Amino acid sequence: MAQQLGRSSLVRGKQVVVRAGVDNESSEVIFDGAIFQRNGVIEDVGDYATLKARHQADEEIGGPNFLVTPGLVNAHHHGRGITTIQMGTPDDSLEAWIVNGWARRPVDNYQMTLYTALQMLESGTTTVMYNHTSTPVATVESDVDEVLRAFNDAGLRVAFSVYHRTQNRVVYGDDKAFVDSLPADLGERVWRHLGAGTLTDDEYFGLTERVYAKYGTDPQSRIRVLISPSNVHWTSDDFLQRTKEWAQRYQTGIHLHLVESYYQRHYGTRHWGKTPLAHLDDLGFLGPEVSYAHGVWLTESNLRLLADHGGTVCHNASSNLRLKNGIAPVNQMLQHGVNVAIGTDSDGINDDDDMVQEMRLVSKLHRQPGIGAPDLKSAQVLKMATVNGAAPTFFEGQVGSLEVGKRADMALTDLSHIEEPYMHPDVNPVDAFIHRGKARYVDTVIIDGGVVLREGRSTRVNRSDLIAQVKESLSAPLPERVRETERMVRELQPHVEAFYTDWTQE
Repeated sequence: MAQQLGRSSLVRGKQVVVRAGVDNESSEVIFDGAIFQRNGVIEDVGDYATLKARHQADEEIGGPNFLVTPGLVNAHHHGRGITTIQMGTPDDSLEAWIVNGWARRPVDNYQMTLYTALQMLESGTTTVMYNHTSTPVATVESDVDEVLRAFNDAGLRVAFSVYHRTQNRVVYGDDKAFVDSLPADLGERVWRHLGAGTLTDDEYFGLTERVYAKYGTDPQSRIRVLISPSNVHWTSDDFLQRTKEWAQRYQTGIHLHLVESYYQRHYGTRHWGKTPLAHLDDLGFLGPEVSYAHGVWLTESNLRLLADHGGTVCHNASSNLRLKNGIAPVNQMLQHGVNVAIGTDSDGINDDDDMVQEMRLVSKLHRQPGIGAPDLKSAQVLKMATVNGAAPTFFEGQVGSLEVGKRADMALTDLSHIEEPYMHPDVNPVDAFIHRGKARYVDTVIIDGGVVLREGRSTRVNRSDLIAQVKESLSAPLPERVRETERMVRELQPHVEAFYTDWTQE
């Protein structure tokens, strides 16, 4: 159901947010405005009456009770629809949670990705930065094909990467020394588990080359292919430098996690005598093409480095809270001029990939106490979820705002629910949206000029049928190998927790 060639539409809203700024005054909002698009490209923006008289559109969408915003950009995501808690991995400190996650059951990649894409569309998300696991090794290449087929079928725009991790896989220390310190039988089982899920560096680059050749060469495609060292301490220095060279050769982006937890920052002090970001700077790794998920434990000197070199911090407020990692210094990042985007990281507060709810959490979480203390304006939050998020996806210049020449990616939210039973006439529409908007108020989503969500329902995916398929695929008893891994993880967890007992916060 792709958008037909030659198809045009006029999209009307009570307010049209053309471009979000750092505050209401710097944002561009048109009252009783409209967007005219043809073949997925925005050709005209202005007041509704003028555009109605100027253009003969094939279809008129929206009306005087809608807020039209740029499509939201989810700037960091791993999720597969069915969340970690549903898969039996309870929230915990990140390092324990990762090991618990070894025992999750295998899933159908196509179904799970289609489900998570559907949930994102239902909250107005049109672009996602999707970071895919490199395991299991035996099926990773076919898994990639299934994931990208699902995003295509849903109509979502995606910046895709497979992450790579080869060291510090059990704890943040010598893998061999730690595993060899375990009881012999447990150590053998841990080694078998690790051996089934590790690509070599050369295998990873080969995989990424093939994925890029297959999906990443068409600038008009809804897919961008990036490269992803999972984290600075999870890959070697040689791999990081090869990653930088690869990204420069193909003029694409690098996406990695960084100081998500205190333990990750402390690893830098123990291992390099400096912060992980400072170590990346020593390697010549920093630059505007690099995006960093989380950044919870960035220091003031780190923020100055980021401001000097460019790049984006992808903020994941829900995930940071759920996995006991803390609250990222977002106000300080913005004060230093760092580009900050927003992502749900598959661990939203309600397990629902809801970017509207994530924006509200971000807006409340960073209101520092005291009169005149820093806080985030609603416009700034929307900017983080649109303009700022476009940069690390490498769709910058195409999405993030509703300007002439950009792709026609937008969301229409029904204002009748937001404004009921009363809304003061002077309240800014972006303030109203951030404070009172809900995913269920998103009525229409347009990507490349094509309607992919109408009246809150996907035009491409039958939600009921998909849910039934997911239920059926997960209805079988847990495979015995998953039960065996669960038992191994239960035995392993006390040793992992003991490893970190002297890693106290400074």
